[in-house]
Amino acid sequence: MQQENVKRDGNEQYGRAGMHGVQPRHMVLVIAMAMAALAAAPGAQAQTPSVQAQRATFDLPAQPLLAALRALARQTRYQVLFDEDLVLGKTGPALQGSFTPREAIDRLLAGSGLAAVGNTPGTFTVKASSEPPRPVSAPSLAAVTVTAQAHASATTEGSGSYASRGATIGKTVQALKDIPQSVTVITRQRMDDQGLDSLEEVLNNTTGITLRRRPGGGSDILSRAFVTNTIQYDGVPLPRSYSNGNMLLANSFYLDRVEVLRGAQGLLEGGGSPAGSINLVRKRGLEDAALVVEGKAGSWSKYGTRIDAGGPLNAQGNLRGRATLDYEAGDSFIDKVADRNLNLYAAIDLDITPDTTLGAGFSHSRLSGNSGLYYGVPRYADGSAIALARGANMDADWSHAARRENQLFLDLEHRFNADWALKASGIYIKESYDAQTALSYLGLVPVGGNSFSAPGFAYDFGGENKGLDIHLNGKLRLLGVDNELVLGGTYSNQDRQDAFNEYANTTVNVFRYMDPTPTLAARAFSRARDLTLQTTQRGFYGLVRSHLTDEATLILGARVSSFDNFSATRNPIAGTTVTSTLRKERGEVTPYAGLVYALTPQWSAYASYTEIFEPQSALDAQLKVLAPMSGASYEVGMKGALLDGALNTSFALFRADQTNRAVTDYATLGICGSGYCYRAAGEVRSEGFDLEAHGKLNRHWMISAGYTFNRNKYLADAVAGNVGTPFAYEAPKHVLRLWSDHQLSGDWNKWRIGVGTNYRSRQATSSTTMVNPVQGGYSLWNARVAYGVNKQWTAALNIDNLFDKHYFSSIAANYLNSYVGEPRKVVLTLRGQF
Repeated sequence: MQQENVKRDGNEQYGRAGMHGVQPRHMVLVIAMAMAALAAAPGAQAQTPSVQAQRATFDLPAQPLLAALRALARQTRYQVLFDEDLVLGKTGPALQGSFTPREAIDRLLAGSGLAAVGNTPGTFTVKASSEPPRPVSAPSLAAVTVTAQAHASATTEGSGSYASRGATIGKTVQALKDIPQSVTVITRQRMDDQGLDSLEEVLNNTTGITLRRRPGGGSDILSRAFVTNTIQYDGVPLPRSYSNGNMLLANSFYLDRVEVLRGAQGLLEGGGSPAGSINLVRKRGLEDAALVVEGKAGSWSKYGTRIDAGGPLNAQGNLRGRATLDYEAGDSFIDKVADRNLNLYAAIDLDITPDTTLGAGFSHSRLSGNSGLYYGVPRYADGSAIALARGANMDADWSHAARRENQLFLDLEHRFNADWALKASGIYIKESYDAQTALSYLGLVPVGGNSFSAPGFAYDFGGENKGLDIHLNGKLRLLGVDNELVLGGTYSNQDRQDAFNEYANTTVNVFRYMDPTPTLAARAFSRARDLTLQTTQRGFYGLVRSHLTDEATLILGARVSSFDNFSATRNPIAGTTVTSTLRKERGEVTPYAGLVYALTPQWSAYASYTEIFEPQSALDAQLKVLAPMSGASYEVGMKGALLDGALNTSFALFRADQTNRAVTDYATLGICGSGYCYRAAGEVRSEGFDLEAHGKLNRHWMISAGYTFNRNKYLADAVAGNVGTPFAYEAPKHVLRLWSDHQLSGDWNKWRIGVGTNYRSRQATSSTTMVNPVQGGYSLWNARVAYGVNKQWTAALNIDNLFDKHYFSSIAANYLNSYVGEPRKVVLTLRGQF
């Protein structure tokens, strides 16, 4: 059943760039300038038809232009953006015959004084023929689009909205209200408005997600009290373990959107926890020339610049390119911390035939500095905070790290007809991390004391990740029922080779941390470790969406997975293996079931049951590896696409159980080495509800809001006293994410005002000897003021932590690390788009 949504967007944006440069910045700038020159070249400016778009047969009568554009969007599945004042009172001519979407819209606009620009795939922007593209702060644009159709676009870049037309986390584009699980999409407009320049910042503003900082950089991602270590890249899942050196803080400059699904996702990912799934969807080549430049300066001497350029690379328009650069450098509110961050991304899309498209992309990231070596500040042995300066840093002032990451993307899609398509996507990631630091691993300070002992480290980490997904999707009518099928398989491999040296302890006075610290060469060598981690997953999956009636859709699926993992720790000095573990799982079956019922054209109700498995490494009394943990998610809720699709809303009740968890077997002392063996007898539960709204309340007011209530507990454990208590104290019971952006009216219509808050409830501990709670609940308020200087330029001032709240952004469960939250931060941005 097809459904038409009319979005009325109050602004428009054409993309955002990235430019981060260190020593190779000259090479990077040359590439950016070349792409900018291509965008400005006369041949690139020609609005030639894209071969990617299939021809369609039109039979449209002469009618008001507004209705004609709506009909074109419905038939072509393109999004059409326009200012209502431009089209009112105009008539579109009759349109009969076979045309590409570009040919069709050009004929509809012929003689109207209007023209269509296609700056993003699947999107046209209608403007006066002599008018350049409007800036982000431009007044009202209406958007006409059709969702939940085959090969529809879920692209958010250029929509000017916080609402997404759909998500591709399930392999095909589906409207959010047709997905029987909780899904949040952070759009390009939201990232631009709030300045969410890293994946961590995006997730910190996503419904139901909290982050736990890891020593050495990076964060664990908690959803519904569970941790996920898998990230999807354009739908290809990869294990991204943070425990052995994945220290690079991912940048969001090259992303079109971030799709976050909460609940078990074993069908498409294989092994993991019932936390959920995160899909990073990158920007693609542009159908029409566009250039965005941006400069920013802010607190702690930070500055940066971005460039985003792209467009057709040949006269036929079947080869499209994109290049973005992002460079940022500066200090921190933390003593002895400074970084330089470079990100480069380039992509091309080639229509080999009208029905076959090849896409390729490359990204390079490097971070030079020592922010990742900031290990937080110590606490007293009872868990209470020590009265230290806000910028206190116990690490050595010469601590330094260099992080590098290269990503290569490749995908090929063939459309057999309007209903069937085959797509293959692959990704390769190579990363490295080299660092030296001292006094970086903190210890607890005796109550009333002033010192602790800490070692130093030298790191040499590196790894490779490879992933592949191939799937066939299409429509099939069987026994009078319309079905949508997805059949596919995935492969992923992670190979890490990490090494570190640890040096003897040194005593640190927490109140005299700025004193000079000894160098590593002057300290006694204590131990070394070489770490190997190899993980391979394979799986075949199938999914069918059966439209039983006009209102009811049944979704059934299953996956068969295999899993191999080898890990080893060696002492290179002694030449001995300290630990070694081999895990293999075969024939793991993961079912999926969901039901969606359309109550009205705007509202749907749903229920789902999903599973996932997570391999373990613990041994039982027979010295066999325990069977995998089993995760199951149950969810019921309602979703709405309101205000002609401009506002997505949802309410979900959820429960996630994880069984067969390893628990200590106290009757096996001495069987498994010097310690105890384990039993697969533990069980935990997480449950609660989500409430969300993302999009537009009216043509000038955008909102993104999400609230999650969650409680987690042990249902079974070897320690009887744990039953009924939380298994993840770091997961808050209440989390609120709120951001609102409003365009003023009348003489003030060039101004936009944004305001929002992030709230999390208190963090407690199970310890009887430490403070409970460790930290009370707190809210962080953020604000933005933007001014449209003219049609090309916009200036914006973002203020984070508006009221300068003092807080800890993350407190480790063992209290060895507490990370001081960022004080008030001000960033001024000037942005131009052409």
